[in-house]
Amino acid sequence: MDWFSRWPREALVAVASYFVSGYSIVCSSDTKRQVVETMGLFHDMVSESCESYFQRYRRRAHVTPKSYLSFINGYKNIYTEKVKYINEQAERMNIGLDKLMEASESVAKLSQDLAVKEKELAVASVKADEVLAEVTVSAQASAKVKNEVQEVKDKAQKIVDEIDSEKVIAETKLEAARPALEEAEAALNQFPKDTINEETVELLQPYFNMDDYTFESAKKVCGNVAGLLSWTLAMATFYGVNREVLPLKANLAKQEGRLAVANAELGKAQALLDEKQAELDKVQAKFDAAMNEKMDLLNDADMCRKKMQAASTLIDGLSGEKVRWTQQSKEFRAQINRLVGDILLCTGFLSYLGPFNQIFRNYLLKEQWEIELKARKIPFTENLNLISMLVDPPTIGEWGLQGLPGDDLSIQNGIIVTKATRYPLLIDPQTQGKTWIKSKEKENDLQVWTIWWVGKKSRNQDVFPQFQLILSLNCHLYDSFC
Repeated sequence: MDWFSRWPREALVAVASYFVSGYSIVCSSDTKRQVVETMGLFHDMVSESCESYFQRYRRRAHVTPKSYLSFINGYKNIYTEKVKYINEQAERMNIGLDKLMEASESVAKLSQDLAVKEKELAVASVKADEVLAEVTVSAQASAKVKNEVQEVKDKAQKIVDEIDSEKVIAETKLEAARPALEEAEAALNQFPKDTINEETVELLQPYFNMDDYTFESAKKVCGNVAGLLSWTLAMATFYGVNREVLPLKANLAKQEGRLAVANAELGKAQALLDEKQAELDKVQAKFDAAMNEKMDLLNDADMCRKKMQAASTLIDGLSGEKVRWTQQSKEFRAQINRLVGDILLCTGFLSYLGPFNQIFRNYLLKEQWEIELKARKIPFTENLNLISMLVDPPTIGEWGLQGLPGDDLSIQNGIIVTKATRYPLLIDPQTQGKTWIKSKEKENDLQVWTIWWVGKKSRNQDVFPQFQLILSLNCHLYDSFC
């Protein structure tokens, strides 16, 4: 084994300054200088404590320059990781607080908007009521005119029905007399047939009653007069029919005159009705517009009221959370400021305290490192819980299910195994660590080797494949086989 002398304090500080001076830390330049010096001091403290640990517990522990370099690199890595995590948590809190602030401002604005909308709604309601009164008056006037027009329509329709009925009767009777008329017209078309009166027919009646007053007898006596006989008979027949039709025609003409008057009255009434209906439509459109405006304002006010209620409910429900979130946001800012010292303790623990028992770990943390941080005024968290700082409760619970004991020492050892920058060496007489690692890495294709098998391999052979998870057992026998 090659042994190297301890690095002097100045060399340790120079190395730390080389790696940390260009690294961004949330602290003052003086605090950053103290951090660099404290890194070298922590390394020296552990080096001096190794002998004390051996004298007290008869167990050897060593620190090397590699331990110091892993300490510095671990500080930078964990600090970056924690700053990112806390900033993300703070951002979430700030977003929540911003949302609550927006909700509060929204409630105030919605309250003002609602007051304005309620005033507008009151004005719109009055306007709608006024227009409704106009609509009622116009509707009543229109209904009155409509009733009058309907009466005129009914009167005219009655006349039309009477005319149609009488026209049918007259046309039926005229149709019955049409053959006789056509016969008479054919016999003597030029005779003024409409001048035949009752006296003429009565004078002809005795001749009609004579047995020999026939067309055949007239033709035998005098062929030229036979047509006159036929004409007299036809005229008599036509008169009988026309006597009933003439009054019908006269009444029909009278009724048509009445119908013309009724239609004229109907036209005037219809024009008046159209005028009233136009006025009603105009007022109705005005009323519809007023009602639409009222309903729009009513819907807007209702929507505004619902939004305000939802925002108020959210604010009331999260009123307690707002206090907690505000306090937590402040705590995140303070935690960022304390990380400079907290990460020193955490990375010092990961890099140096693995070989020591619980008593000596607490001694170095509480009675040496924290006192030194206070003396140098480096911010850190009082009574810092390294376990909660480096691992979350769900992970601890999962480790327990995988076989890791639940005491603080075992959990701290689990943290060192999973987070240290170098490969861990476990002194595991009860095989608890081996059981836990095998269970934890079961799904990651863990290879379990014993050191005697490794010793049989050639020194030129690639015994440990790159990126392969390997658990080597019985490492205390390594020198015997290699």
